[in-house]
Amino acid sequence: MNRVGAQTERGPQQRRLVMARKKSYQRGNVQEHPKGSGVWTLRYREFDHAARRWITRRERLGEFKNKKAARQAAEPIMSRVNERNNSPETARPSKADSGITFKQFMESRWKTYAVKHQPSTSYCYGSFFKKHLLPRFGDMRLRDITPGDISEFLEGLRKKCSASTLHVLYAMLKVFFNLALEYDLIDRSPVRPKLHRPKTVKVDKPTLGAAQIRAILEAMPEGDRLFVLLIAVTGMRFGEALALRWIDFNFAQSEIRVNHTLYRGGLKQPKSASSRRSIRLASSVRDLLAAHRERSDFKAREDFIFARPNGRALSEATIREHLYEAMNRAGISRVNGKHGFHIFRHSAGTLLYSRSRDLKLVQGVLGHSGISITSDIYVHLEDGVKAEGTEMLAEEILGNCDQTVTQASEMVS
Repeated sequence: MNRVGAQTERGPQQRRLVMARKKSYQRGNVQEHPKGSGVWTLRYREFDHAARRWITRRERLGEFKNKKAARQAAEPIMSRVNERNNSPETARPSKADSGITFKQFMESRWKTYAVKHQPSTSYCYGSFFKKHLLPRFGDMRLRDITPGDISEFLEGLRKKCSASTLHVLYAMLKVFFNLALEYDLIDRSPVRPKLHRPKTVKVDKPTLGAAQIRAILEAMPEGDRLFVLLIAVTGMRFGEALALRWIDFNFAQSEIRVNHTLYRGGLKQPKSASSRRSIRLASSVRDLLAAHRERSDFKAREDFIFARPNGRALSEATIREHLYEAMNRAGISRVNGKHGFHIFRHSAGTLLYSRSRDLKLVQGVLGHSGISITSDIYVHLEDGVKAEGTEMLAEEILGNCDQTVTQASEMVS
């Protein structure tokens, strides 16, 4: 056994050998994760001086053009890691000694993690932190927050907030503390599904029938009708329709391509990879778009299809107000938060399924990442469809539908 650099010390019962640990130097492993995303991560090993063991860690570096740029960003991080590995005095505090607060973690590690979210999602999370989470947990140390604190917090909001708000807050807290767990800042998450997951109460979203949609179109200002019609017949998201430019319209192929969404006046990436899609247009709608282009002052490929007089995309607030007024004139009872432009998307899914009975077709048109979203949320079965189902079963079990009631009763008696 090589005992160079070894020291010996006597214990109360036995003599033991203490080996001097060699100094460690790492460059870390820089990887694009997931591959092709442009997002780079750094993987390295850190020595826990208290537990006398190595811990493998991964950090998100951010978006870089290539590995060389990501490597340069990793160098100062690895310099600090190597310093901590080789000097117990500079080592990061263990979980037991970590005094990081909820707010400090949110402003550091959580912000780095949340970069991957859509801007609208990040904005929503930010408002929830500011309004609900920071006032309650901001100054508390992560390791001091207990399951009881989480229960007390959620119970206090149960009568004040909607079910959807409670679900979002629960999901945020769950991910937040799981992230803290990944960074070895806590021993166990205080969020416990059996104690804290809100009960799911499924509420059917309202939908519009074809006649109601036609009534709304007639009541809309003439300049807005084509915009509403396009959403109604394609099931596009509101932001996707606002973001459409002439470069996305292919008259020869009778197609329109969803490449972006509009958020706070700027073009952003669509909600998911499946949201980026081509939608086949009926020839009548295609011709209406072509005629609209001829009349428009903004015909260039990069111009918005639906534009204000100054060429900018339509105002979200203004077009929403026009929709509400049209619904009122059409005699449609509105419920706050449920009769915006998204109702056309639910209606499109329901109407299309009623005609086709093809969930896969509806999924493709609406651009959902999974068919369960289409079936569970966007397809609403009408009474006629349900009745058709029982008729099919009766025909399958009883045979010819023309048989008399007496004959059918004899089969089951």
